[in-house]
Amino acid sequence: MIKRNICFILTALFLSFYSFSSFAQDSAVSTPAFEGIRSHDNKQHYLKAPALIIPATFLIYGGLNPVVNGISKLDNHIMAHVQQKYPHFHSNASDYLMWVPSATIYSLDAFKVKTAHSFKQHLMLDAGSIAITGALGFGMRIISRNIKSFNTNNTDFPSGHTANAFRGAEILYQELKDKHTLLSYSGYFVATSVGVLRIYGKQHYFSQVVAGAGLGILSTKITYWIFDKIKNAKEGREKHSF
Repeated sequence: MIKRNICFILTALFLSFYSFSSFAQDSAVSTPAFEGIRSHDNKQHYLKAPALIIPATFLIYGGLNPVVNGISKLDNHIMAHVQQKYPHFHSNASDYLMWVPSATIYSLDAFKVKTAHSFKQHLMLDAGSIAITGALGFGMRIISRNIKSFNTNNTDFPSGHTANAFRGAEILYQELKDKHTLLSYSGYFVATSVGVLRIYGKQHYFSQVVAGAGLGILSTKITYWIFDKIKNAKEGREKHSF
């Protein structure tokens, strides 16, 4: 029962927040006065407030574990249940599943499926998001290393596997959202399963998984924002050179 609840909570949290933020982003440029710059704005919204609702909420939730009693109580309740009901559960599936969302992009490239960027650009976006996720995650682990509530039961804050999975899921979403809306969400379900496996493998608490999801999503948004800035600057220089 609690396994289904964890899956439901993670999926429902993401989809509800994401539906709201997507609506907010669309609404922000839906008036006639902004229709002329809609396409340009859609490429620049990665770090605007509506787009940050999900990752910020997830990161704040995980980060408040030491000071909000209810968060730590839920973590302990879920961990105690898992240890009691599934003491011998172990799976390496998350080691491979976390790469599925980002790997899917290259499969789409191989089958010539239309996405927002080219194969070479996918390589840059993928590598950039991995670097940013790793750097931010490493910093968070250094900071949280001396905070007891983040390191009980030999766990780490945040979940690196979950961060990597949601990093790839966000790439898949950004690449497919305009032309293949339903498929664009598929990566998040795979990423959610990675988070559940980390909890049931007793490698992480629930809040650490939630924070990992926020880290992965935020890192990809930062990557796309930087990529667009560099691309636009390059195009601007080329335009002025003529």
